[in-house]
Amino acid sequence: MQRSQSASSLATRLKTFRQKLTSKGLDAFLVSCQANRYYLTGWQGDSESGYLLVTERRAFILTDSRYTEEVGRRVEGFELVEYKGRLAEFLGNFFKNQELPWVGFESHDLSVFLFKEIKKHARGVKLVPVAHLLEDLRSVKDQEEIKLLKKSVEIADGAFAFIKNKVKVGMTEAEVAFEIEKFMRSKGAQKNAWEPFIVASGPNSSMVHYAAGGRELRKGDQVLLDWGCVYQGYFCDTSRVLFLGEPNAKQRQVYNLVLEAQSRGIAKVRAGRRALEVDRQARDFLKEKSKFVFGHGLGHGVGLEVHEAPRVNEHSTTKLASGQVITIEPGIYEPGWGGVRLEDMVLVTEKGCEVLTNAPKELEKVIVKV
Repeated sequence: MQRSQSASSLATRLKTFRQKLTSKGLDAFLVSCQANRYYLTGWQGDSESGYLLVTERRAFILTDSRYTEEVGRRVEGFELVEYKGRLAEFLGNFFKNQELPWVGFESHDLSVFLFKEIKKHARGVKLVPVAHLLEDLRSVKDQEEIKLLKKSVEIADGAFAFIKNKVKVGMTEAEVAFEIEKFMRSKGAQKNAWEPFIVASGPNSSMVHYAAGGRELRKGDQVLLDWGCVYQGYFCDTSRVLFLGEPNAKQRQVYNLVLEAQSRGIAKVRAGRRALEVDRQARDFLKEKSKFVFGHGLGHGVGLEVHEAPRVNEHSTTKLASGQVITIEPGIYEPGWGGVRLEDMVLVTEKGCEVLTNAPKELEKVIVKV
């Protein structure tokens, strides 16, 4: 895949990251997380494709012979170093050869086993655990990232319009999920945002993270869909509900309550507001109406991962920042009856937010004639 982001954007990210290292008194930082490596280099690689080592003046990409040719063609601004033999021994010796006394590492990503092995070969080097340093930077998107996120959402929106016309009584949940995947791949998606998608019909829809199964769709079902795709490394995440036939009075009531809660949550979003205030706006409304209110957070960041910073829940004191992309996804889940969740992605702005998801959610537009 060709690099989707400009050299200037990548250089800006690297510069900002170096400033973070200086503020923490680190001589270098070892980047192991795949999403973080992509964020700094513009090359996606895979889970085994190496590490980055960033110092005050130099930046290295450390990989093995499986990837050296591709890295040489696609990565700029990083010195390519091919390692052989035992990884831990190589890293420990490399730190010492570069005369780096204080090296930070991603303690949330690097395994304890590998950390201990590196430590054996890095005598005289202080390995400093630092969690989520790059994830915090990644939470605020630049214009190139926002463009890619919007394209990812556009593909998912199209999938909803497609499946609304395709779905019918007798299809299995798994068949619905497969049709959504085929459509998104045909429109340029690299892959699913996660697997399997959530296609939860009838009483299955009360299970928040239910996986599409073999149940056949029936007339009168509500079908909870939660799907997403990846476009040039950037994820999207959407939830909607379809009704197979005219919804009954209870289905209408629950759906409209969730729709109103989501609207209230979205209206509360703006830069500088604490995430817990946004969560409470939707949660408190539903608590007055139902005893089956969602137990999960109202939302989360989306970008190079489907779940990333910031977290939007009733305990998060994080203040939202302009440029963050988050979900707003309240729900009601009643065991034995079913559930409703509506999820949109929104871009946080100084004055409020821009709703990126355009899949219809007005009740009359999500009814399938059967």
